[in-house]
Amino acid sequence: MNNEEKRKELERMLRRCPEILSPIKAARWSPLGKNRVYELIHSGELRSFVYQGGYILSKDDLIDYLLEHCDDEPARSIKRGGKDE
Repeated sequence: MNNEEKRKELERMLRRCPEILSPIKAARWSPLGKNRVYELIHSGELRSFVYQGGYILSKDDLIDYLLEHCDDEPARSIKRGGKDE
């Protein structure tokens, strides 16, 4: 799947997502956790603006970030099973 197809798929998946998001809403609409969204905002990797004392970001900027990092390895993995496995 090329980047244009990936973008269209992300736009389709997020079609009901608001155009302007708080970090909490961005976390709810994406696979990113709340703390990760704040880390990305503070590092400048995810573009945001301060509005009335809080951060806001656009759906397009969230899509751009997800598109840029969709092929990255997961930051952590989940191990399932008992203590003997």
